Amino acid sequence: MILTVTCNPAIDVTYRVDSLVPGEMHRVREVTERAGGKGVNVARVLHLLGERTMATGLADVGFADAVELLGVPAAFLTALPSMRRTLAVHADGLTTSLWEPGAVVEEPADVALKLERHVQLLLTGADGLVVSGSLPPGFAPDLPTRLAELAIDEDVPVVLDLDDEPLRVAADGGAAVLMPNLDELARLVGADGDLDVVAAASELSGRSRAPVVATLGIDGMVAATKDGSWHAVAEQVAGNPTGAGDAAAAAIIRGLVRGEPWPEVLADAVALSAAAVVAPVAGEVDLDAYQRWRGTIEVRPIDSLIVQKVPR
Repeated sequence: MILTVTCNPAIDVTYRVDSLVPGEMHRVREVTERAGGKGVNVARVLHLLGERTMATGLADVGFADAVELLGVPAAFLTALPSMRRTLAVHADGLTTSLWEPGAVVEEPADVALKLERHVQLLLTGADGLVVSGSLPPGFAPDLPTRLAELAIDEDVPVVLDLDDEPLRVAADGGAAVLMPNLDELARLVGADGDLDVVAAASELSGRSRAPVVATLGIDGMVAATKDGSWHAVAEQVAGNPTGAGDAAAAAIIRGLVRGEPWPEVLADAVALSAAAVVAPVAGEVDLDAYQRWRGTIEVRPIDSLIVQKVPR
């Protein structure tokens, strides 16, 4: 069983409109609403792949029921007064996202300790752990790393898909696989301008004592490990990229649990993330597309890959 932890889950709302013009009124053609958050999306993808999984983390009183409606077993710690919402607006072939920060809780340190004890109990039957997404306001940034250490102590592989300060803490040595995107990787290694992704990911892997998978959007992914580095890329597809990283995390933890070699893991992650882009909402993948693309992904050893950063 693969356990996923989402400390700051959400109700994902997707709007589809014909066009999006700031300052104008818009009629929404289609609305989709479901339980979400990065770890929930990972568990959903694993479930669709036929893997045994369970979603946990922090939530309000009704959130676990909403997750189980998706077919995913859930064991959330009831600790949040309400659920945040994430809004994705699809218009003109583009996706605009608005993410709420999350509910404020009293005594976040006490809640974090309760979550650690809760996760430790669930790890008894787990073969892999994914901790992903943001933290609610007020929580210490080392919480994901502490959760990862619980699994590492039991020889359970861990994937951390984090950002900002929690990612920096994890990068300073936690022995869990990290999944930074291009901007996150550049910040972690203190790089400006164009970035040699292989060199940066290898440096980060040395710091964290674990493989690093750099997600690069249309430029694919790079996996840096102590045994070498590899690059893979899928054909460009149009759609919603919101859940692509979550699908990649699902593929990576599945490969680690199975003990697959890294080139196989990387090919699977690239194909599955592309299949998530063409799915209508985050937390889903187009399984037919995944099966078609899986055998077409070429993985090659690589020593250097210069990627141009887009100014923000």
